[in-house]
Formats: sequence, structure tokens, C-alpha cells
Amino acid sequence: MELRGLGYPAIICKDMQASIDFYEKLGMRRLFMEPNRDDPDSVQVLLHAGGEDYLLLVGPNREGINIAESSPGVGSMQYLTLHVTSEFIDQAYFRLSSAGLQASEEIRRGYERLVFLEDPNQVLIALIAWTTEPPPGMSRAEVLAKAGELKESQGAPFLEDDHLRRAIALLSS
Repeated sequence: MELRGLGYPAIICKDMQASIDFYEKLGMRRLFMEPNRDDPDSVQVLLHAGGEDYLLLVGPNREGINIAESSPGVGSMQYLTLHVTSEFIDQAYFRLSSAGLQASEEIRRGYERLVFLEDPNQVLIALIAWTTEPPPGMSRAEVLAKAGELKESQGAPFLEDDHLRRAIALLSS
């Protein structure tokens, strides 16, 4: 398996706005916010930490919701992503099974292709590749920021592959 690097940790937050404010004060930049595809009572925000480093915050989408009371708790990491090639994702289930590792089959979510597995400590690991890769030298953060703008301008709830492809085209011209 060829790793391209760490992806992003997904941290569960009690107060989403307070968490966004905190990380923005540390110098991170908000790329986009969208509903959590797995939990209608929560939202997620992707922050850019510089270079190709990101942080995903997962928290309640309105007052009175406390997703942190369930396991895992506030401040815990929901999962860690590892960037892999699209070619690896194509064969991940079979290659990981051959190596004696239990993994999910590929799951597609918007612009991401994911395979989930657990480490020996039950930390959830997501192997991730984008559905459409930007050309070499193009900043992934800039692609995500532009795709987020396109998503917002359309009033779309989720960042999808189409937003990514259009962002890449706009940044290429």
C-alpha cells in the first residue's frame, strides 16, 4: 500500500462555533461546512491547517443536541484518515484481506472514496482517495476552498465530486 500521508483527524466537539473560533485563532482557515452524512443531528467543518494538513470538526447542528454524550466523547478522535492512491482504493478490500486485515468495502461520499478498518486499539482508520484528483502542483486546499464556494453558491448541502471537478477547472484557467 502506498500512503500519500496523513489525512485529517475528525474531532468531536461540544460547541461547534467555539471550536471553529478556537482553531481559526490558531491560524486555521475554514474551507467548508456541511451536514454530517452519517448523523442528521450534527455538522462537520473542514479546516485547513497549512500545506496539505486538515482538521475535521464534528459537532451539533443546533442547540439542545449533545452528540458528545455518546461514545466516543468530547475531544476524542472519531477517526483518522490516511491518504492513499485511487489505484489502491480500487483493490483495497482484497489487498487488505490478503494481508489479514478486516476492512469495509469501498464507500463513496461526495468527493471521497473511503475504506474503513480498525487498528489494534480500536481506533477507526479511513483510507481515503479523492474521486477526482487535482493536477500535480495544484493545492488541494485551494481546490477544496473553491469547491466549498461553489457548493454554497448552489445552496447544496454536501460537497460533491462535481464541485471538485468544477473547482479544478476554474483554478486551471
